[in-house]
Amino acid sequence: MAQKFNSKQQHYLQNGITMQLLLRDTISEAFNNNPFNENYVVSSLPGLGKTYEAKQQLNNNVLFIEGSSSMAFFTIQIATAVYLADGQQLTVVLDDCDVLFESANTNTAKKMFDETKALQYNKMRKGLKALCTDLQWDAIESFATEDNPGFSVPLNNVTFVVLSNRLLPSSNMVDSMDEGSKKHSTATDLFAIRRRTAYKPISMELLDLWGYVANVTINEQICHKFYPTIIADEQQQIVNWLFANWDKVTERNLSVVEKMTKDMVRFPDNYLDIWEANYTEV
Repeated sequence: MAQKFNSKQQHYLQNGITMQLLLRDTISEAFNNNPFNENYVVSSLPGLGKTYEAKQQLNNNVLFIEGSSSMAFFTIQIATAVYLADGQQLTVVLDDCDVLFESANTNTAKKMFDETKALQYNKMRKGLKALCTDLQWDAIESFATEDNPGFSVPLNNVTFVVLSNRLLPSSNMVDSMDEGSKKHSTATDLFAIRRRTAYKPISMELLDLWGYVANVTINEQICHKFYPTIIADEQQQIVNWLFANWDKVTERNLSVVEKMTKDMVRFPDNYLDIWEANYTEV
């Protein structure tokens, strides 16, 4: 049965389709149309499928680092990947690795993305040895010199694709803040990362975001992995319920659709009550 939406919903649905194509094309551009090997930062609200879209591009020359919250482990992984690449071009996807954007690490990030093109570890490298396998320690030692207790990993052959939920401020946003404040200092550092990369923010209005979620729900079969026999009317019930409650739902992303689908399976007689109780707030 064909999906039925009123004219207002159709408008936002079309906008959502446009935004999904923009996200998909932006990530594809970073992998496949990047002749200058620019480092990309793709930023959007969480739960919109950045990780999924990036994983469609993976091949043998791509390293995927997901959810690294420790700069030490992050550094070990990069050093090992560059060591094993042995001068070959390497693409590194950093997904949810916001450790790079923490104030203590922004200088490191800037040197990764500017003309320095190096990941510099300026602490005692011996402190990492207990965290390393033999291969990882060999990698670190290969980038060390006798006169430096740390090490430096050259990144000339590395392209980074950073997927983040964090907005990197523009120059106007920085200028609007009180100079000398902590907020201004943090924003200045993040702007420095932004201007050193091909920064691609994917932002949308509130109801366009509904259109995005509705489009993926209807056309990408995200419900089917939890409810293989779900029918079109049930998918439409999900997105229509979200549309009616969009201003008070607790989540506005694809994750809430997955949760609602699971509820339809577990509570077939009263899932509407479950949705109301779990996914709305006054």
